[in-house]
Amino acid sequence: MRIAFLHNALGKTDGVSLEVDKWREVLRRRGHEVFYIAGNERDDILCIPELSFYHPQTKKEIENATVALRDYKDGKELLEDINKSADIIKTQLFNIINENKIELIIPNNLMSVGYHIAALKAIYEIIEKTGIKTICHNHDFYFEDSGEVIQTCKEVEDMLEKMAPPDLANVENLVINKIAKAALFKKKNISAKVVPNVFDFDMKAWSSNEYNCDFLEDFNIGKNDLIFLQATRVMDRKGIELAIDIIGELNRHKDRLIGKRLYNGKMFNESGSIILLCAGIVENFGISSKYVDNLKKRAVENNVDIRFIGERVSHSGAIKDNKKIYSLWDAYVYADFVTYPSIWEGFGNQFIEAVFAKLPVIAFEYPVYKSDLKEKGFDIVSLGDKYIKDNNLINIENKVIEDAADRVIDILTDSDKAKEIIQKNYDIARENYSFKTLENILKEFGL
Repeated sequence: MRIAFLHNALGKTDGVSLEVDKWREVLRRRGHEVFYIAGNERDDILCIPELSFYHPQTKKEIENATVALRDYKDGKELLEDINKSADIIKTQLFNIINENKIELIIPNNLMSVGYHIAALKAIYEIIEKTGIKTICHNHDFYFEDSGEVIQTCKEVEDMLEKMAPPDLANVENLVINKIAKAALFKKKNISAKVVPNVFDFDMKAWSSNEYNCDFLEDFNIGKNDLIFLQATRVMDRKGIELAIDIIGELNRHKDRLIGKRLYNGKMFNESGSIILLCAGIVENFGISSKYVDNLKKRAVENNVDIRFIGERVSHSGAIKDNKKIYSLWDAYVYADFVTYPSIWEGFGNQFIEAVFAKLPVIAFEYPVYKSDLKEKGFDIVSLGDKYIKDNNLINIENKVIEDAADRVIDILTDSDKAKEIIQKNYDIARENYSFKTLENILKEFGL
């Protein structure tokens, strides 16, 4: 078949983009021809600029539809602009589908998360009018507890209620966790199949190589510094402030690490730093617009060395402005521990990546971790499952932070224990979240 994936941006390091790449790989192995349709420009993307969240008009509509109605006198006026944008997107999308003889479209999150109302409307109307076979891959829903979408007017509410996601005869809805499946059925009486995120456990392990050998030097990191990798996007619900708290606690007990040989052979000495390396892209719109500033303040208060390197980390390595752009996988190669303190995730892409990279993980037990992942038996440094929000940042009990930091030190300094945990997690993930898992599911859809 000729299959097209739709998203606001593709080929990035966010979880949805990474998952689309995996689907593309599995579908190509099965003989299908795959196209990308998105709002960003890249050689392998059929670009519709208005699909991008950062297109000026789109960004304006997102802010007014999902944060606060500031630039329009009422919802009716906002709806006029949304309808105009939807018509522009619909025309371009219709032409791309026809010109490329697309037989199946797979929108990712555009039909469920509720950010981009114009895209939602445009794609819905094409699905309804043309009858094209559609699989809506719904990673997140606007009505979930992530707190990212506040419907600012009845016009937006009505569209989301009708279209997100589509309940049409030619549409198959997929979700990525049990909570979403139950919530979608309860709210809209729509049945969906759970398809977990997966990873290619047959690929070669990431390692240092000729290209990434300058990674530490480029970011002024010493070879014996301790690196805690935050591989997610930098946005409000990722709970990165909890990683700051953990590292702040580790700094207070640095004497337990100094002079010790760590599980991976690294020797930590008195001059070594403990670094929180944020390798994901910074989302600076909506409720996350002030998040980085708040994180920086929290880091200063906790004496934590936090580095934001997302501008130098992309989907794959390249040279830009005479500087190396590293892949996200390069960051894992040089990490000692992975932090995953999200309070909400649709699944947990970076969690599975960390397990594949054979790194220990600190994680908050977000709802989907508890419903879908925890039962598999993963061994993590847990930050519990309870938090409060104060001054727009997440806080958990000091005792939880202290206990977590204590366990981190034990794992770092006990090679046998670390290797046992790492291998156990790897084996569990390989068994449950490999490409073979996805391939078997796609066969059920005749793909």
